[in-house]
Amino acid sequence: MNIDWNWFFSSFCQSAAALIGIIGAFIISRLLGLSEKINSTSSQLYNLIIESNKILANISNRNFEWYNRTIIKYDNQLKEAIQKGEFDNLSQEEILKKIYEADSRLFKNDVIVMESFNLLKNKYGVKTTKLEGGLSLNTAPMIADIPTAGLLDKLHKEKEIINQLEIESQTLIQYFEQNLHDLNSFEGTVKPLKIIIILLMISFPLTVIYPLHFMPVVSNQDLSLTFNPLLIIQSILSLKFLLLFIFFITIEGIFLYFLILINQLNTKLNTAKNENSDELRDIKNYSEYFDEY
Repeated sequence: MNIDWNWFFSSFCQSAAALIGIIGAFIISRLLGLSEKINSTSSQLYNLIIESNKILANISNRNFEWYNRTIIKYDNQLKEAIQKGEFDNLSQEEILKKIYEADSRLFKNDVIVMESFNLLKNKYGVKTTKLEGGLSLNTAPMIADIPTAGLLDKLHKEKEIINQLEIESQTLIQYFEQNLHDLNSFEGTVKPLKIIIILLMISFPLTVIYPLHFMPVVSNQDLSLTFNPLLIIQSILSLKFLLLFIFFITIEGIFLYFLILINQLNTKLNTAKNENSDELRDIKNYSEYFDEY
C-alpha cells in the first residue's frame, strides 16, 4: 500500500492555518472596532469633565448665602410665626426642618439659615418688660420690611439661574453614569478577545509550524518520534527552518501587536474608569446647596 504522509501534513497545516486565519481576522476586526469605540468613549469622558468644570465655575459665581439671607430677611410669614411663638422650645434641627418646609425657595445651608433666623428672632421676637407691681408687658415690633421691586427681580433671576445649573448638573451626572456603564461593558468584551489571541498564538506553532517541519516525508514509511541531536542541529541550519522561522515570527508578531493593543486598551479603560470618579456622579460635589433637606 502506498502511504504518502505529505498529503496528511499538508492538509492538516492548511486546514489549521485557514481556521486560525478566519478566527484571527474576525478577532482583529472586532478588536479594531472596539478600539475605536473605547477611544470615542474616553474622549466623551474628557468632554464631560470639561463640561463639569464649566458648571462648577458657573455655580461658584452664584451667591447662595446672599439669596438665603435676603429671602429670610423679608419673609413676613416667618416673622409672624416667630411672634406667635411657633419656634419656642424647638431644637435647632426642628427649627431648620420647619423653616425649609415652610419656604421651598431656600437652598440648604444650615449655618446661614440659623444665623438669619436668629437675627429675625432677636429683632421681631416678643419681648417681656417688667412693670411695677409685678406686672409684665409683652411687646413685639411691627413687621414693616418690604423688599423693593428691583430686589425681588434679582432674587427671582438668581433663583432661575441656580435652578438651571442644578438641572444641568443632574443631567451631566446621568451622562457620567452612562459613560461608566459603557466603560464597564467594554472591559467585559476585551478580556475574551485577549484569551482568544493567546490561544491562537499557542495553536499556530503547534498546528501549523510544527507539522510543516516534517515535510517532505519519504513515502511508504511508518512515522516515529525520535530524539536525535544531530538531526535537530541539521534541521536548525537548513533553509526550511529559516523560512518556517520567518513565517512563525511574522504571524506571532502580528498577534503580539494586537495583544499589546489589548493591554493598552485595558490601561485606557482603567484610567477612564478612575477619572470617572464618584465625585463627578455626586450632586454634592457640584454644590452642597443642591442636597435636598
